[in-house]
Amino acid sequence: MIDNKMRWTFVVASLLVLIFFVWQIKKEYNPPYLSYQKTFKALLVQKTAGESEIKDFKIGVRQRWIDKLNRVDRCETCHLGIEDPRFVDAPQPFTTHPDPDTHTIEKFGCTVCHGGQGLATSLEDSHGPVENWHNAIYHKNLMENSCSLCHGEFIQDQAPVLAKGREIFKAFGCRGCHKVDGIARVKTGPPLIRLGEKVKRDWLYRWLINPEGYLKKTRMPDFKPSKQEAADMVAYIFSRFKAGNADNKISGSSERGKRLFGEFRCLSCHAVEGKGGDIGPDLTKVSSKLKPQWLYRWIKTPHSAWSETKMPDYGLLDQEVSDIVTFIGEEYSDFELEEGQVKKDLKLLAGGDAINGKELIKTYGCTGCHEIEGVEDRGEIGPELTTIGDIHISRLGFGEIQVAPENRTVANWLYNKMRNPRLFKKELKMPDYHFSDLEVAALTTYLLSRKGEEISSSYILPLGAPPSDYAPQGEFGNIIKKYRCLVCHKINGKGGDMATDLSQEGSRVRKAWLKDFMKIPDTIRPILVDRMPRFHMSDSEIETVYSYFRNVLVDDRVENLSGAIEKMGLNDPDKVTSGKDLYYEKYACQACHQIDLKGGFIGPDLTKAGERLRPEWIAYYLRDPKAFLKRSVKPVFNFTETEIRDLTAFLIHPKEKK
Repeated sequence: MIDNKMRWTFVVASLLVLIFFVWQIKKEYNPPYLSYQKTFKALLVQKTAGESEIKDFKIGVRQRWIDKLNRVDRCETCHLGIEDPRFVDAPQPFTTHPDPDTHTIEKFGCTVCHGGQGLATSLEDSHGPVENWHNAIYHKNLMENSCSLCHGEFIQDQAPVLAKGREIFKAFGCRGCHKVDGIARVKTGPPLIRLGEKVKRDWLYRWLINPEGYLKKTRMPDFKPSKQEAADMVAYIFSRFKAGNADNKISGSSERGKRLFGEFRCLSCHAVEGKGGDIGPDLTKVSSKLKPQWLYRWIKTPHSAWSETKMPDYGLLDQEVSDIVTFIGEEYSDFELEEGQVKKDLKLLAGGDAINGKELIKTYGCTGCHEIEGVEDRGEIGPELTTIGDIHISRLGFGEIQVAPENRTVANWLYNKMRNPRLFKKELKMPDYHFSDLEVAALTTYLLSRKGEEISSSYILPLGAPPSDYAPQGEFGNIIKKYRCLVCHKINGKGGDMATDLSQEGSRVRKAWLKDFMKIPDTIRPILVDRMPRFHMSDSEIETVYSYFRNVLVDDRVENLSGAIEKMGLNDPDKVTSGKDLYYEKYACQACHQIDLKGGFIGPDLTKAGERLRPEWIAYYLRDPKAFLKRSVKPVFNFTETEIRDLTAFLIHPKEKK
């Protein structure tokens, strides 16, 4: 009996071994990649002109060892046309790589950029994720996360999605709650000191409940507090407020205020009903938010209320401020807000618990973005994100959400976390920023780029410039700070992109024009909506600005033309006439530029070019229009020296109406 049992056990075991052996032989002779290679060979037959290439094609694993990256990639086992330009229109996995010259397969391999398991030879294992290999291949929308590995933290145009994600991370104050080595913690929100003097109690309550209900494009996230929680936080904020002269009435003329609002071009920075700039907050419903007394003080001396504000000090007279405040109060209110709703909100707010409100402010981490009176900054209350791109998927919980194994990736977790921060656990405190799909993809790309991996120095090629440390000192520096010039303009890499780069302004403009322009800015580019505001700049301030321009912000390439300009004889009527013919006839410059309100809208108006621009600048710009702005749309005509001379003579000469 025992012998029979052992015999049958042996027979069954032998059969199992035989089956396993046969399966292994079949697997060896029918590997997962075999069908791809047979299909590629058939395509190769169609594209090749001779038989030798077909004979040289071998079935089997293709492998590259990238020594300096410590990687082994077998991706070419299936991606067989990756370096062959004949397969540019072939279906995957045979398509030619879009950039085979810059990123050669021999030097870079595949997985350093694309992710995935380089040693695998099946679709499932190589693309992943699979057990014990969670680094799945990156989705095409997230591919740019690898760019910073070689090209550094400041890459811009070459990886626009990654750059956008970095910008979002900074602008929305993510660093306030999450530690990231190498990035300074900066509070991106305004200080909430004496907030009770600034905003109306009922507005603050509705703002905390639903920020987007007041301002659609706000950066203030939605913490989803209950009504009672919001009432408690309002109670704490207003417990710090002591009523003083808050009831002093502002007396002004709405009509004059409307005119001043337009003259000072407030819509260059602020939007109203979707039209205008986005540097400052939307003003559509602002009088439902702000107390007029605070608004008066803010417009009069904005920097005393918040030293980091982008709002310039216009130097307005007291009556001008009163007029503007009166206009805003009458014109920009939430006309859909019913009085009954305000009374209902105020009634609920009467039961707010200030003590609990303070604890809620701590819990929600409001001090990550704001300085709040009476509340200690707890520092980064969220997890560190320095190397979040390298985290193992086992450390990221999906909660009760059922996720298929092939979707359990770090990228997928991060993407869905950005879309719905409390998806995996309702008790979490991370707020909802209501990012668009494009913003979520960009932010996910940036977070995936945060890796701890180090790469060989031979692969390092920094792209993009680090933040400029330009900080003008003295009188000019004070003027730049007072009028917040670097919010719109850039100087030596520091500042905004909304207006002209001033880094070579001393070589560009004439003194008389600058003085008139700073007093009453006029339109230089008709197509632009944003305009230079009108400031109450003194003559001494303008003199200081121009002196700094001419002594510091100059370009020797332009300045060195001074001697040549003197010899050109630019006042010669024949040269002016020749330049006029070149402008209108040969090169049709009026297609993009205007003179006397006739012409195109793409380029700047040239009617007063001679009053505005120095002839040295015009001559150099005509020779090399990309010298100062690589992305300039100005065509490169390759003018002759004679044409440059005559065009310069025409442009600086007073224009007669054509």
